[in-house]
Amino acid sequence: MSAVVALSPYRDLTALRSVLGEASALGARFRLSGAGVVIGGLDKLPALLQEEIRRADHGGLLWKYLGGEELDNPALDFLDQLGVEALLIETKEQARQAVRSLVRDTKKHGGTVGLDIETALLPGLGERPWLNINKDGTLSAEQPSVEDKNGLNPHHARIATLQIYAGGERCFVFRGEALQLVAGSHWLRRLRLAAHNAGFETTFLQHHCRYRLPLGRRAKGRVDCTLQAQGLINGVGFHGERRSLAQTAEDVLGLKVPKELQTSSNWGAERLSPGQIAYAASDAILAWQLWRRMKPVLRALHPRHDKRLGETWCLAQAYELQRRAIVPVAAMELRGLGIDRTGHAAVSDKWARELAEERHAYHGMTGRNPPANDGERREWLQWVLREDPQRLASWPQTPTGELSVRKGHLKRLIDIESARPVLAMRAKEQLINTFGPRLAEKISPVTGRLHGRYSIGGTKNGRFSASNPNLQQLPRKKAPEFMEGIVAAPGHLLVGCDYGQIELRGAAWLYQDQTLTQVFVDGRDIHIETAARIAGVPASTITEEDPRRQKAKPVNYGALYGQSPAGLREYAFTDYGVEMSLAEAERAQAAFFAAFAQLHEGLQRNYTVCRAQGYVLIGAGRVVRAAWETDVGGRLIFTRCCNLPISGICADCMLRAIVNIHVFLQQYEIRGGVIACVHDELLLEVHEDHAEIAKDLLEMAMLDAFAQTFPGAPVNGVAIAKIGRNWAAVK
Repeated sequence: MSAVVALSPYRDLTALRSVLGEASALGARFRLSGAGVVIGGLDKLPALLQEEIRRADHGGLLWKYLGGEELDNPALDFLDQLGVEALLIETKEQARQAVRSLVRDTKKHGGTVGLDIETALLPGLGERPWLNINKDGTLSAEQPSVEDKNGLNPHHARIATLQIYAGGERCFVFRGEALQLVAGSHWLRRLRLAAHNAGFETTFLQHHCRYRLPLGRRAKGRVDCTLQAQGLINGVGFHGERRSLAQTAEDVLGLKVPKELQTSSNWGAERLSPGQIAYAASDAILAWQLWRRMKPVLRALHPRHDKRLGETWCLAQAYELQRRAIVPVAAMELRGLGIDRTGHAAVSDKWARELAEERHAYHGMTGRNPPANDGERREWLQWVLREDPQRLASWPQTPTGELSVRKGHLKRLIDIESARPVLAMRAKEQLINTFGPRLAEKISPVTGRLHGRYSIGGTKNGRFSASNPNLQQLPRKKAPEFMEGIVAAPGHLLVGCDYGQIELRGAAWLYQDQTLTQVFVDGRDIHIETAARIAGVPASTITEEDPRRQKAKPVNYGALYGQSPAGLREYAFTDYGVEMSLAEAERAQAAFFAAFAQLHEGLQRNYTVCRAQGYVLIGAGRVVRAAWETDVGGRLIFTRCCNLPISGICADCMLRAIVNIHVFLQQYEIRGGVIACVHDELLLEVHEDHAEIAKDLLEMAMLDAFAQTFPGAPVNGVAIAKIGRNWAAVK
């Protein structure tokens, strides 16, 4: 066998292309891993071919050829643009020196440090895909996706790097034993941290480093979040895309952030590449720069004095509510929900049988198969509206000019009797797709539980949004049998508490409606009261089980949302299964507003004020600007001017409640904690020995939050907790 001779760089690249083509054809596989390359099937190759590949790998040529340098360069260039040096810290002695430097920088540059982490999958929970290599040895234009959501899950991934920047000339990227020393230190707990999407960092630090940040107002340590600040200052975009780090850096700092290495790199690699180190450092530097710029903006925007509360508010107050919820929400995500797999499977099968029966019945009634996809729904829509060409011509369209079959648009067909079965089947299909067998696939193989992700302030009104799975959309009303499958772990119990009619209580307080307030002072049922007014009968003749009470619910809540009679019809059917004619909807609304005239006047007055000032003001200082309402042409519409202030101040109340109960449970050393927050309900899972005291603490936490949010409002019956083995039992 001839000796391998040194080749020029150009000939090396040319020769390497041929070598890779031959090796790939014989079954060898390659993928980038930090500053190196993972090679699979090398031992199956001829000895000479193995030697050539090892030589190229050892000299770094293979890494460069496979795109490592190309991936690195944007991150390195961006770090140069930031003007900060990135240092990789891997030993304990290096860590101690870095901490001393950070302490000096902290004192010199204002006391806050930028924080960021990168994560890597735990062993056995997935491998990165191999690169696609053509027969001639060139890289294929189509490469497999390397994005893996498991890397965002603290139960499936670990902290690979922790980067800290305090405003000086250097940003430190901690790894290995240096990472373990710093992440578990009391020094880190005492820092004032700033991160983008701080909930992500907090969740990983809590789980892997037992990081517990004191929540008291006098505590030295705190976590600030530039993602939360961005949402308040510049608006929550559709699905939150305006709150990404790249978008925030562009909006606030005017910087274009390269993100190629975010998902394409293996952060658990034996050696990190220079670009990885630069990328990791840049995110911590950006967090520091963003917070430095955004903090004074929060304090300056929308200052106002609230005479009723005797306090001065600005955007910083709304931010503080959201910031204090970061640690409790991180703890809630970590605990997750227990689910009875057998019971859930039985419920899923039941839904599938019901849908099959409904489809069969529809065919028997119409002689047509119900639509099963968007194309068939468009054909069905044309058939349904065949006798109303004007309505068909004005039907909403997709950007490509096709008829829209979105759920919100199809609801308009509620007035057509033959369309109602299809709408009901569509709702059942969505129920199965969201909470049927696919939900079971999201159960963690590590914990055996569901771990949803909550976005604090993820909606315009300040309420949570949730994903993977969306626990905010659990079918509590439409399929209560589903809630029986959310169960406590052995030796534990669930404790649940739902604010009683909080939006109606909040509306009575906001608009000082004395009649509506008196209903709650007297402890009367507002739904029974409205049902009686609509029917023209004494309230004493209507019970809680009376269908007329159920029919009154959409009337009450629809009034708060500023719905038209036509909108009330759709809402009543889709959310409550209540059918009413347009005339019935008109009479019901008239009866409600005749009884609660101050509320009606307040809603109209608030709309006028919102339009004049160009934004909707919510609760503790949150705003929604007209320019952010892009889906309705950048204007403030009546329904949202009605809904946002009410639902928004109720969101403030829930944020206070979740912080309260988190603190109370820690103070009383309760074994367990919050496992879900769904709209106006909190759910705890605690050891059975602590269930009774946890019940009292939960009621106290929610009552205190309500009293602080709505001072002077009646509190009787506002928060009554229950204990049970499953979620349905605590409703």
